[in-house]
Amino acid sequence: MVDQLTLQPFFDSLGQPSSPHAVAVNAAATARMERILKSPVDAPGRGILLRAPRAGFGKTHLLSQVQQSLGTTHEFLPLNPLDGSRTDAPSAIEAALRRLTRQLPAGGGLTALDLQARRLFSLALQPLVSSGEVPCQDREAALTALRQRPVETFDFHHSQAVTAHWTKENFEVLGPRLALELSRRTGTSLNESSFWLASLFRFSIAVPEHPGRTGMIIQSSTSEAGVERYGALLALLSLIGRVVVAADDLEGMHADTSAALRFASFLASVRQDAPRVDVVVSVNDDIWESAFRPALSGGLQDRLGEVEIRLEPLDQAAAVALLESRMPGRAGALGHRLSLSPGEFYARRVLRRAAELEEDAGVSATPLLVAVPAVVPVEAPAGASEVETPRPAPVAPPEATVPVAPPAHAESVPAPAEVFAATAVPPVNDPPPSLGGAASPFTMVDPTFEPEIAPEPVLSVPATAFHAEPIAEVSLAAEASHFSSSETVSAAARPPARRPGVSPFSTVLDYDLDEATPAHPQMAQAPNNATPPQPPALTPVDAPAAESSGPPPLSWPNSDPEPDTETPEPVAAHSGGDRIDDLLRQFRERYGRE
Repeated sequence: MVDQLTLQPFFDSLGQPSSPHAVAVNAAATARMERILKSPVDAPGRGILLRAPRAGFGKTHLLSQVQQSLGTTHEFLPLNPLDGSRTDAPSAIEAALRRLTRQLPAGGGLTALDLQARRLFSLALQPLVSSGEVPCQDREAALTALRQRPVETFDFHHSQAVTAHWTKENFEVLGPRLALELSRRTGTSLNESSFWLASLFRFSIAVPEHPGRTGMIIQSSTSEAGVERYGALLALLSLIGRVVVAADDLEGMHADTSAALRFASFLASVRQDAPRVDVVVSVNDDIWESAFRPALSGGLQDRLGEVEIRLEPLDQAAAVALLESRMPGRAGALGHRLSLSPGEFYARRVLRRAAELEEDAGVSATPLLVAVPAVVPVEAPAGASEVETPRPAPVAPPEATVPVAPPAHAESVPAPAEVFAATAVPPVNDPPPSLGGAASPFTMVDPTFEPEIAPEPVLSVPATAFHAEPIAEVSLAAEASHFSSSETVSAAARPPARRPGVSPFSTVLDYDLDEATPAHPQMAQAPNNATPPQPPALTPVDAPAAESSGPPPLSWPNSDPEPDTETPEPVAAHSGGDRIDDLLRQFRERYGRE
């Protein structure tokens, strides 16, 4: 929910695309700033002091909006002190030229400096044509072209621009006369006017696609440059249109009175050399009180702040309008939950508070995702007795686990341990828990406990399903001991070794359907005193074919199968009443004789 707000920065930079604008935010200050800057070209400039109680009131955003509003008639040049406090002419010239050499949209590689230079050439040549010092066949047509179409007239890269090519061929003689005219009109020194005229001429005749022409003019202009050269550049540009120098990001001057004094003196000199230039200084109250006011004289303070524009805290309507510009559709609900004091109603604090509310709402509305293994319910067979088995030690859960539905007749259902031991099942992702306290081959692991990976326990399989030997030859005591272990699965409790090539997980039994019982057609229980038929073992090629038709339903083996009368079996493996009576009778006869 905070994604949209995250895309909108809390901080703006002068000269960069600004965040969405809310008209109600600082509306009076913005209107006053535009009204002051909308002065005629030949009107004197002003020193404008833009102040705010603290950072975050929207000073930079206001300047960006004014720049976008007046960008077609005004040229905004940034002035950012080096290291936040040091101001010098080379850095100011470089910042201005980098701003002026930006390529124009659909301009074919031309920059704003190309257009300004052509207008300056036209402006300087007009008096020479009017006085006849520069002869021409049609003077009025030439003056009309210089006044109304200066950009096309001085297109040095067009073959039909006769005036531009004539100026290029005669610039060595014409240049000093043009520089003198510009110096007279701007009031700057002839040396600085000649320097900038020659620099702009070399920049204009170079191919726009040339990669080094911007670097060449910056390098030549910043070498041994002083404040007078910077003032001359601004004075030349102010002949074409209104120029605004905006000084922002002055936080580095906090409590540095010497830096504030140098900065104010630099701006005062610039305004003397370029009287038509407007200078806007954006500063917070803490910087002004700690650095400027103690260091500046009354005259410097007046020059910096001829006009003072102060930003005030936002009201409720302006705060909601600000939130609506950044978070459309959610501003109304957030505006009533800001809970800010009157001094905290400024742009950055409102946006941050709204981001906090959005983040809290997003966290509270998002459910916690806990990795819990899927639980597959297993229904206990009806009538089966519950077997209390201690919880085994944590081991890796087996992969072959699925629930098995109970049969229709519940009176012959064995214990769950024997049921799971007799069923070969396909694997699933998560093991189901044991229910009702019955013994289960699955190991329940606490989600918060990460057990060590241990070998998977071997499931015991009765001989009636997977062995060819008679039932009487299998020790049922060994089978029972496999599920009665409370800690680990010991080797002694494992079932007898199976015949090689026969596996309960890769073999499909194929009993005769005619001999199967109606309830369990696939695995019928062998009758008492009879040996079940031996199932044929399928080859690896035949096994998939048998499985393709769907796994056959598995039968539930008898919990107490009748032993083979012809083969004697251990006493502990039989639980019939007749066998117990025989043992008691033998015991009485044996000890009775003694």
